[in-house]
Amino acid sequence: MLILSIIGIIILVVGAIFFFIDYAKGNKKQMSSIIMVVGLILGIGGYFGHTYQVHQEQVRQAQIKKAKEKAFADNYSNISYYAYETGTRAEKVGNKLTKVWHAAIWDDGGITIDGQNYTDFNKALNAQSDLYTSNGTIDKLDSKLNSLESTYKELKQNVTSKNTDKLSKAKNVVKDTKDLVNIVENPSGNYATFSSHFSDADAKLSSDL
Repeated sequence: MLILSIIGIIILVVGAIFFFIDYAKGNKKQMSSIIMVVGLILGIGGYFGHTYQVHQEQVRQAQIKKAKEKAFADNYSNISYYAYETGTRAEKVGNKLTKVWHAAIWDDGGITIDGQNYTDFNKALNAQSDLYTSNGTIDKLDSKLNSLESTYKELKQNVTSKNTDKLSKAKNVVKDTKDLVNIVENPSGNYATFSSHFSDADAKLSSDL
């Protein structure tokens, strides 16, 4: 439409030139007048057509932005939900591992896991981890974490300038949740360092939420 408007202006100018030439020579001005009218119609039509297209594009962009902001808001509320669900499950696993670790070292009778008694903390931790794998605890934990990560991807795809700060907060929540899950699914170090790392990660996620 913008090109049509430019063409119309060119035709109008050409028609005006022919009009003045005809006027100077005393010739009939009918053809030059027609050219000017055609150019004027094309110019005006092209201008308003272009204006309409710009308006329609603005409306379309506003609708897209509105849809993105709604999708962002819906998923942003789910970030807290999935982080809480994941964190709660990870916290239970971490607390249990801490208890197993402590009992295997300091309790005289050791600890019984799935009907088997253990006094060696390495074997006890492996047994508890194997139990969590076999009974689906780890799968459920990973499933909640996957839902959290998928929700965050939706946030990134629908972020607008209005929500950059919220996206940054959500990113921190996801990172701290993943850190907590990694600690409880891959216990390492000694009892003191594991307990410290687990406690710090749990507190950090709680603070985020």
